[in-house]
Amino acid sequence: MLIKNKKNSFVLVVLSFFFTTLLIQHIVPDRVYAQQFYKKKYIEEQLISVFGLGSRISKAGSEILLPYKQNGKLHLGLQDSISIAMERNLDIYLTQEVLAQADADLTMAWAAMLPYIGAEGTYTRLDEDLTFELGPLAVGPLSMGPISMIFMERDIYKAGIVLRQPVFAGGRLKAARRAAKNIRDARIHDQENVKNEIIYQVTRIYHTAQVARAFNKVAIEAVALLEKHERDVKIFVREGAIPQVDLLRTQTELANTRKELNGAENAFDLALSSLKNLMVIDLEEEIFLTEHLSHPPGQKKSLEALTLFAIKNRSELASLKLQAEAAKEGLKAARGEYLPSIAIEGRYEYVEGDVRDLDGDDHWTVGAGAEVPLWNWGKTRSKILKAKSKLNQAKMMHKKTEERISLEVRSAFLNIGKAEKNITAAEAALKTSKEAYRLETARYKAGAGTNTDVLDARTALSKTDANYAQALFEYNTALAALERATGMMGKSSLKKRGD
Repeated sequence: MLIKNKKNSFVLVVLSFFFTTLLIQHIVPDRVYAQQFYKKKYIEEQLISVFGLGSRISKAGSEILLPYKQNGKLHLGLQDSISIAMERNLDIYLTQEVLAQADADLTMAWAAMLPYIGAEGTYTRLDEDLTFELGPLAVGPLSMGPISMIFMERDIYKAGIVLRQPVFAGGRLKAARRAAKNIRDARIHDQENVKNEIIYQVTRIYHTAQVARAFNKVAIEAVALLEKHERDVKIFVREGAIPQVDLLRTQTELANTRKELNGAENAFDLALSSLKNLMVIDLEEEIFLTEHLSHPPGQKKSLEALTLFAIKNRSELASLKLQAEAAKEGLKAARGEYLPSIAIEGRYEYVEGDVRDLDGDDHWTVGAGAEVPLWNWGKTRSKILKAKSKLNQAKMMHKKTEERISLEVRSAFLNIGKAEKNITAAEAALKTSKEAYRLETARYKAGAGTNTDVLDARTALSKTDANYAQALFEYNTALAALERATGMMGKSSLKKRGD
């Protein structure tokens, strides 16, 4: 039913414009947009929960740590540290934002293929009415004076709804959608890669803190042994059994060992600080490591099998493969710009003061249009060259990453073998050095040995103790590096699989 009253009809069209805009933008958001909105809302809530507003660590965020609190300290195993880092590390939230952006790009690519519905209105004021004048007419005995007809009024009103649908765009729209989907999927793999990297870094730093604690323990024991030996030397000096120079040398060695202890304590504190930084924990928070360096069983796969497994499972390669596919689609889209674009358009609008309707009424129009590119000074050709270069770059990056991963697997595999041999040698050396120190101490007390022999035996004991801890550290970090290199970090451990 058409509304003939021009004022009411104009108001109706304006209201239609308002409510259509409201409907499209607020009432019926598409599914992907809604997912992005609530995902972003969730991320914001989590960030506020973990980090708070106006403070580095909020009370709500600290509640995540409460289950690990004992006697004012955080008692953390390796898996506990990983769990906390996965909840609080900002890199996780950064990847979620990147993924949300990729989702938005995919939504925009989809939207470009769908009908565009919009509302538009214009008002034009001319300097005067446009008229058409006819001079005097005479037909036989009848005559007519000059005639003036208005075909466009001074004030022109237009308002209506437009629908525009692309029909053909040379394959550009479909290619852009497929490229956006590939990029979105690549970002999912990038997110997985970031998670794996966080797990690896937490594992490596946790083991670093373990070996730093072991070195600190070795330094503490060395100081305790020298303090005990110093007391024995003082007794012999008072009795005149040995010269004063032996006491001076012992005290010098004790001072040097205390200096080493200070360095070991500082290294341990720095390692714990690095671990707290990865977990986004206040650096003043006290941490107690519940696990010690151990010698878990290794894996039994061959180097070749591990390399093939890594090439198949690494998330970086999956991401780069998808990026190459996206580059292919980008090349298709660039080539599609040589082809014509076809679209259909329909309008339903109110017109007043125009040649179509001076008094104002509703009208509709339907049409189709085509655009054929003829010459744009090499712009399309340059886009194609750029798209080809991006595709070649993606392929080279994939190949380069494959080679890097193969090297990472080989390096970790060889380091495990070296560390296992070092552990065996260090265990044997530790047993002999402990026995040698016991014998030299006994000989010295019996008057058969020298102070130099005792000090040398103590130095050898501390060195072999540290070497054993270092071998365990290298073995555990090499296992973690192999898990990372093969794409198994965060999944079933290779140490447990052994197949």
